[in-house]
Amino acid sequence: MKKLLLSIILCIPCHFLMCQSTFTLLISDSTDQRPADLIELSDHSYILSSFFYTSTFWESKQKFLKISSNGQIKNEMILENPDGAAMMSTMLPFNDTNIFCIGDWYTPNDKNKIWVSRIDSGFNMYWSKMYHTDYLRSNSRKALINSQNQIVSATSGATAGYFSRIFLTNFSLVGDSLKSVIDSSASGPMLFDIIEFPGNGSYLEAVDFYRTFSPGQVISIDSLLNVIYVDSIPHRVYNCITMKKATDSTYYLSGTFDSYGDGSDYAIMLLDQNNDCLKISVIGKNDTMDYSGTFQSLDFVDPNKIFLAGTSNISLSGWFSNQHSWYALSSFDSVLNLRWTKYYGGDAYYVLTNVVATKDGGAILVGTRYDYLTQNNQLDIFLVKVDENGVITNVENQQFNKYHDVIIYPNPGSNYLVIESGQQICGAQFRMISINGKEVIHTSLINRRVKINTQNLSAGTYFWEILLNDRFVESGKWIKLSN
Repeated sequence: MKKLLLSIILCIPCHFLMCQSTFTLLISDSTDQRPADLIELSDHSYILSSFFYTSTFWESKQKFLKISSNGQIKNEMILENPDGAAMMSTMLPFNDTNIFCIGDWYTPNDKNKIWVSRIDSGFNMYWSKMYHTDYLRSNSRKALINSQNQIVSATSGATAGYFSRIFLTNFSLVGDSLKSVIDSSASGPMLFDIIEFPGNGSYLEAVDFYRTFSPGQVISIDSLLNVIYVDSIPHRVYNCITMKKATDSTYYLSGTFDSYGDGSDYAIMLLDQNNDCLKISVIGKNDTMDYSGTFQSLDFVDPNKIFLAGTSNISLSGWFSNQHSWYALSSFDSVLNLRWTKYYGGDAYYVLTNVVATKDGGAILVGTRYDYLTQNNQLDIFLVKVDENGVITNVENQQFNKYHDVIIYPNPGSNYLVIESGQQICGAQFRMISINGKEVIHTSLINRRVKINTQNLSAGTYFWEILLNDRFVESGKWIKLSN
């Protein structure tokens, strides 16, 4: 019997036995830093591609960081353009010794160059190549390794007239340029992502402003990089940051949801090969600002554990704001049933740029952190690694190890407060108590977002708590300003 039990244990797939590490990592120095891309290596460590500058964009330098599985920086490499800016926006890992990097090499008053290189996990560079383009600056760049083992790079680049065009380029795995196509059939498009679909040498691109009949569009591209057709994205979804193939006939797409309100939401959709929506799930509410990750907002290893991430309470003022915000992470099954939503941050202004599903079943969130009280228009990079349930455990840095099932903002506030909660605590009871111990608000959290009028409350400090089935969930304090 013992031999049989041992045999059963040894047959358990290794990913079930894998320890799920969690950590938080703040990358802070005297420069303004922006994350670009993050990949996971075979030993569960990570490479972060980022860029930084001290005063202007034209001083940008490229930085690669090697980060261990428990969040320790182990190595770094800095690359710079002595005459301008250098940025690697996309990393394509073929394996640990073949990591292809695609980016841009900018020089003032000159046209942009595509920068292609191959490195390994130890930051040894095997080759680096530059190619001239017909545009001044890339607005965005995405790339993939196709089924023919070729690199396909897509970008929307600004021309001399400041109208962007879509530029597509094929490279071999030794960096040789095979084909380049300029799509000039539309003026001013913004490209977000590209996937090979359904895997036969054709591609789908998610763009905005390609045509005027819808906020967002999908462009079908053939194997020669020529446009086949343009289709509108359903439900007025745009800013379609991420596309990811589900099956040979379906794919997922995430982006901003047009709710016709005074705020913004973000959504994930499952679409078929005709770009018809099979299911949509929306995070947010139309009277507040929520936005999907600005570089990659959707990822999964197991299609039954899909991660969708964004910023909750984002500011319209951009990267630098004096309001507080949170990384928001939601988990869905393969047919987009929402499991849970959790929040991270709230002590400064956070903007989520990337989410990467990890091989241990969890996810890593990448973005920026800005504290206007201690910083002057210089961003830090902030990483959060969570387990499959969105939980952070065994983190020594107590300032950042808090995850939330619910967030309350604005705080301080005056005329209203918003309670935003995850699906996992639906039906919980919210109580707010004055400093004198009097209950002033009591409501059930039936909806994921509840807005409460607080005009009648006196200025001062209030304490709140949340209970679910008589179980304590979370507590905190809220400061009421004068109306």
